Amino acid sequence: MGTELLDALAGVVEADLVVTDGRVVDVHKKEVRDGAIAVKAGRIIRVGDVESLVGAGTEVLDARGRYLTPGLIESHAHSYHANMNLTEYAKLCLARGTTAVAESFYGQGQIRGKEAVRFFYEELRRTPITLLFVVPVLAYLQNLELGLEATPGTVSGDDLFEMLEWEGCVGLEEPPYIPVAERDPVIVRLIERALAQGKVVMGHAAGLTEAELDGYAAFGITGDHEQLTAEEAIQRVERGMMVSTRETPIARNQRDVQRALTELGADPAMFMFCSDVPDAVTYATVGHIDEYIRIAVDGGIDPLDAVAMGSYNTARYYRVEHLVGSLAPGRQADILMVGDLAAFDVQTVIAKGEVVVADGERRHRFRRPVYPAFLQGTVGLARPAEASDLAVRAPAGRDEVTVRAIGAESLLSDERRFKLPVASDGTVAADVDGDVLKVAMWDRYGRWAKPAVAFMQGFRLRRGAIATSYNPFYNNVMALGADDADMALAANTVNELGGAFVAVAGGEVLGSVPLPLVGLLSDGDADEIVPRLERLYAQVAEELGCAIEWPFHNFAFTAVVGELPILKMCDRGLFDVTRREHLSTIVEEE
Repeated sequence: MGTELLDALAGVVEADLVVTDGRVVDVHKKEVRDGAIAVKAGRIIRVGDVESLVGAGTEVLDARGRYLTPGLIESHAHSYHANMNLTEYAKLCLARGTTAVAESFYGQGQIRGKEAVRFFYEELRRTPITLLFVVPVLAYLQNLELGLEATPGTVSGDDLFEMLEWEGCVGLEEPPYIPVAERDPVIVRLIERALAQGKVVMGHAAGLTEAELDGYAAFGITGDHEQLTAEEAIQRVERGMMVSTRETPIARNQRDVQRALTELGADPAMFMFCSDVPDAVTYATVGHIDEYIRIAVDGGIDPLDAVAMGSYNTARYYRVEHLVGSLAPGRQADILMVGDLAAFDVQTVIAKGEVVVADGERRHRFRRPVYPAFLQGTVGLARPAEASDLAVRAPAGRDEVTVRAIGAESLLSDERRFKLPVASDGTVAADVDGDVLKVAMWDRYGRWAKPAVAFMQGFRLRRGAIATSYNPFYNNVMALGADDADMALAANTVNELGGAFVAVAGGEVLGSVPLPLVGLLSDGDADEIVPRLERLYAQVAEELGCAIEWPFHNFAFTAVVGELPILKMCDRGLFDVTRREHLSTIVEEE
């Protein structure tokens, strides 16, 4: 490769592609200068005067005075949250100018182990996007912190060490503080091995005290995406940790976190962007890293700093700045044409030297693979769910009980308590008027039939139910509803579809989006699935009365019992993350 680039510069061979009449954004000097870019074998060979490199076979692309910026880089996201197969995920990313992603495929690995991780790793690498592979630590940690039985297909410790050697691996994806502090032998050795190889560790430092942050940073964690405020961001920067500002439909943190730059004096070089929980509808209709640049500029950050945060800073963090992240000789030819830096309106996208989007029109022909049988049929309830399974029984002789409920308006879901009447049959029903709804979780592997049942407040469903097979750590079948029969129907529909998002009311399925690949991903085309998701979201809001935007993704995170406080749901029922203990739905007499 290197000699071929030198031959082109020497005039022995011509450039494959030349982009002319551009305004080149230099993220190293933080300046813009007029010039052109020449590309050979997918790499940039010259920026500036490239006329001598143009030959009869050179494709010439006229930028028409537009800005030329590096391709954007996602610093931390879990592709399975977008509920798209990886070919379609790449299509959505590239349309927004994202040409590289840090990804581990941990959700897929939770369901079907190392083989699933490898399949989707290969699928994404066959697209024009660049994969910065990070080892899926959470696919190993699933359930272990709770002392629960590992689900079938869980990634093993040995698998993690093997993946560390895979081509393109740049580090580890978010080993949380708890297993580090508790000296989990696999996690400790894995971090030490990664650091010894010159790779990095993206942290998960949600809710840590400053003393805990000291220990986390001292162990070698050099980045974090879990800060919620500017002040928390400063705490990380002071410890030499890079901050990945998060902006996602279920955690809109960027505007507050970026005040660390505009008000508290932090260096923009310590900041990058992430979505963490990507949503396909948002990617398709609003944007990705391009939108985060717009938010940054709107908040007072210089456009050149914002572009660097979306490209070069992330490349530098993952120690691949010699490969991607800037427009300089030797770097991969990931080039965007943008009409206005502040608006960051991506018009043309070049990835690995190929024009994949030209003036808004897709040019690359994406081809999805044939998905093997082991990735399908992964949801199998022990038996069909029944309304009677959802009964919450009060202690004998009580006409009223106090119940615990998950407060669902925030990822940091609090514990709430409500007094509810006991019916003549000894059961406690949902209180729709009080927005105290039932939530249930069934084991997706059919190891036991009865669901865990509790209560939740915040969704304001007036009728019906929603259900999903998508919820981090478990990815079990979960339902939320105002009516037990509708909850059972919704759960059974998810099961019959092999994974899905479902909305039900009055004994009728109002809408669904099948997710047949490991019960988390669509096997179809994004151009078809995104409108279906939009329709389903609208049905949940308009026909069921849901008050929470992005209902399925917000609902899913009520099941994250491992790291995000406070009160969560698991397959045994309620779990207090802070105190690390299981709790009863009905509060015992105090």
